[in-house]
Amino acid sequence: MSIRVIRSGLLTTIQDLGRFGFQKDGVIVGGAMDQFAHRIANILVGNEQSEGTLEMTFIGPTLAFEEEVLIAICGGEFEAMIDGKKVPLWRPVFAKQESVLTIGHCRVGCRAYLAVSGGFHIPKVMNSQSTYLLARIGGFQGRALQKGDVLFLRESRKKSALFQFYNKKTSLPFIAMSWGISFELRAYFYESPKTIRVMRGAQFADFTMQSQQYFFE
Repeated sequence: MSIRVIRSGLLTTIQDLGRFGFQKDGVIVGGAMDQFAHRIANILVGNEQSEGTLEMTFIGPTLAFEEEVLIAICGGEFEAMIDGKKVPLWRPVFAKQESVLTIGHCRVGCRAYLAVSGGFHIPKVMNSQSTYLLARIGGFQGRALQKGDVLFLRESRKKSALFQFYNKKTSLPFIAMSWGISFELRAYFYESPKTIRVMRGAQFADFTMQSQQYFFE
């Protein structure tokens, strides 16, 4: 099973939840910028939350599915189409063999994540599949995707269970499930006010009362 890159997009890399335990050696944690979207995409296709996904920035790639595959796209509001038909985000989508996924510009946000059932068949470097561009390690050859790259996929252990719910008798090049992630959950993470917790440092008293008030507000 594989995916062929027809167009790479602005910056498309493989990321997981990060590379932990190596900061003492000068290696950053890295990983997905939007871990919520990354985790949810993996959950929707039956993967572990830590499985690698394709992280897309501002302009997505064009990908050809050389085998049928279950995918999910979560994150920013990107334009996504399979063979010219609009694809819903935040839900599982069964893409048929030889179909082509085109992910265009992002209308809201800046990053989205593409998960595939079974995950990408790439080795881990320092316990992670995340691409670290500066060090050129991890991901696909330590770099962003380029036109002509072929990404091999692992066979999904849950494939038979997942695909039995799909009626493949359709003229569309894909079948989207009628269920997905609720708007309320997404709004909680992306729209509701967030609390940033801080502790007063040694120099806090050196600032004026007005500056302290501005900071907390």
